[in-house]
Amino acid sequence: MAILILNQRRRAFAPYLTWLEDLDEEVYLYTSSAYGETKEPYALVQVFNNWVTNDRVEIDAIRLYEEHPYRLVIALDESDLIRAARLRERLNLPGQRLGSAMAYRDKAMMKSLASQHVSCPAFRRLASPLHLYDFVLEHGLPVVVKPVDGMGSMNTHVIRTPEQLDEVWERGLGGGLMVEAYVEGEMYEIDGLMMGQEIRFASIGKYSCQPLEILGKECFVELLSPEDPIFQRLVQEVQQVIEALPSPGISTFHCEWFHTREDEWVLCEIASRTAGGRISECISAMYGINLNREWVRGQCGLPLTLPASNPPQVAGVYLMPKRPGRVKRIPGSLPFEWVTEYVPRVKAGEQLDAAHSSVDAVMTVIIVGENSVSLQARLAELLLYLEREVQISPA
Repeated sequence: MAILILNQRRRAFAPYLTWLEDLDEEVYLYTSSAYGETKEPYALVQVFNNWVTNDRVEIDAIRLYEEHPYRLVIALDESDLIRAARLRERLNLPGQRLGSAMAYRDKAMMKSLASQHVSCPAFRRLASPLHLYDFVLEHGLPVVVKPVDGMGSMNTHVIRTPEQLDEVWERGLGGGLMVEAYVEGEMYEIDGLMMGQEIRFASIGKYSCQPLEILGKECFVELLSPEDPIFQRLVQEVQQVIEALPSPGISTFHCEWFHTREDEWVLCEIASRTAGGRISECISAMYGINLNREWVRGQCGLPLTLPASNPPQVAGVYLMPKRPGRVKRIPGSLPFEWVTEYVPRVKAGEQLDAAHSSVDAVMTVIIVGENSVSLQARLAELLLYLEREVQISPA
């Protein structure tokens, strides 16, 4: 048989044939133009323009199956999960079906299911501006308005004042939105791999900022040692969420939580995909595991490589957000042996706009340390260095 991969990533971030080097089957690749030219020995490569909105991806996949049947559809990006689930249902293939994909993608549906088992903010799907009006009357301000299927904090707004609410009315609410009560507290994220509804691997990180309000703010995500008292508590919380939602089969997950001053864990959201913002690469630096590789191999029925013991170090990823202005200077490299990855995302001379998502960054930097104390000390040293070496003139 064969497998079909739906991909919108660049080739450097999607080495499927390397991950599947021991797979004795043909691999068909449907990909966006971002993948780039390739001479890799795929059985088929088909490139689609306007990938996210191009309905030919699904139609051509059906036609391909009629002539060259495949046993699996694999998709790693959140915006492809619904598309892949529709194909599986149409062709009766194993893997995440539409009910599960919708539950992990639609945040209102997700909270309706999860709220029966864990604490969630008060929320409501917005079918009209009157729903928002009534929600504010009942729960007060601040509130958070966001797309039910949003990613990376895009188009997410914290409304704190009546004046900001009036701006929403003036602008027009639009469709596909939900509102929820704002939760005060620290924010954590948990990433991992699940098989069915069993967590097989987990990593936990703490945000230095509120992702709901990250636009234009620096953020550091510090991965916690598995020996941290919070670690097992949060694993147990997310396990309850996973059990409350329809099983995606074998999948990675990315889940965010609020930790209140009253020591309560409140669910923000969960997705059946790998974390962005270089968090998954940070996990790789700490644990030596590539979550996307294990996700793909697990779906194909191949052996997995999961950490057998606690990691010898901790890690964190720093994101410097974009801000309006012209880039005057940015380092080509960083002079620290404890930096395991440095990715500058802009060039000298480039004109920048404000950040549009939580991962819209000038750079990302992954650092490691023996423990939390050394990691924070190295972060402070890094920030002092970048303050001197990065120059962005005001717009």
